[in-house]
Amino acid sequence: MLRQSSSPLVRAATTAAAASTTAAAARPTLVAASLLRATTGVQTRFAHRRVPLPYDAEHGLPGFLSPNALRTVAVDWQQGVLARLDELVRDTDLENKSVLQTLKESARDPTRTLVFNYASEALNNSFFLSTLSPTASSSSSGPTPSSSFSTKLSQTPSLGSFPALVSHFSAHVSGLHPSSGAYVWLVTDPSGNLGVVGTYAGGTVLVKERAQTGFGSYAGKDLRVLGEQVEVVPGAEQPEQEVAAASEEPASTSSTWQTVTPARPQQQATASDLNDGGLDVSSSAHEIMSASRPSATALAASVGATLHPLACISVHPHCYLEDYGLWGRDEYVRKWWHAVDWSRVEQAYDAFTTRAKATGR
Repeated sequence: MLRQSSSPLVRAATTAAAASTTAAAARPTLVAASLLRATTGVQTRFAHRRVPLPYDAEHGLPGFLSPNALRTVAVDWQQGVLARLDELVRDTDLENKSVLQTLKESARDPTRTLVFNYASEALNNSFFLSTLSPTASSSSSGPTPSSSFSTKLSQTPSLGSFPALVSHFSAHVSGLHPSSGAYVWLVTDPSGNLGVVGTYAGGTVLVKERAQTGFGSYAGKDLRVLGEQVEVVPGAEQPEQEVAAASEEPASTSSTWQTVTPARPQQQATASDLNDGGLDVSSSAHEIMSASRPSATALAASVGATLHPLACISVHPHCYLEDYGLWGRDEYVRKWWHAVDWSRVEQAYDAFTTRAKATGR
């Protein structure tokens, strides 16, 4: 039998190792990286955790994505994007900025196009996943018929019903090249008009500087994307961080997506472009659906002045390849509708349109 060492140094090292193991097991959500910061002369240890999904990835999204497929999108892809973004901004003025800050500050700098593209992809993918729910398919097959969202949908001549929206949206996706790394968005404007917008490569409707429709929305300053590392103090109560998602609260009372005014003069649009009052900028990513001519109706004049995202789908091949096969994109899109958290979409729609009416924009 081995004799236990009586050396104080050995006992101290053993105790420290055991304590370290116990602490690591007690904080499974914390990543290993930590740093020391001086606070009023006292060294305080900080750690980082990654912003998690709002649901358990290990169970997948029943009826839409298997656990392995969801892990590919939410973990492998998202962490890969963030890792490459970290490499690009290392030792630069963007190194300690959030993904959202990085996106905004790189948007107008042509020398940082790759940085912007990775930041935009991280934000878009996070938003896509945030509007889904593992219980959506069992609790609802679509929006609530009596909701203001459904009412507006029924009043839109170019759409008219939820099945018509599904058909219109799916047709937009079908028109994309099979290898397209795009996002297709369900959006609204301050008048409550609904429409479909596609963004490609580094495009996004979540901030305005690179929105391929010309406009977009700023997100709250505290927003964090899925997988982003946020600083935590072990043992301290942490405020909840907003994850990239459709807002459910007015921007004046919480850190949410905030609509901004156009960044450049609005372009003219013909009456036919307005698609019977519906907001549909899918014909061209660069067309701005506005009509400021005196002959335009009051409704048409406001169409597309600003865009607010409600939901989106990623049609990158890695999202559907495992579950649906190489040519299974259309089936993947059909199943997506049943995985959307429509209660969240409806809340976001109500909050945004209510705020737009209250502020007059």
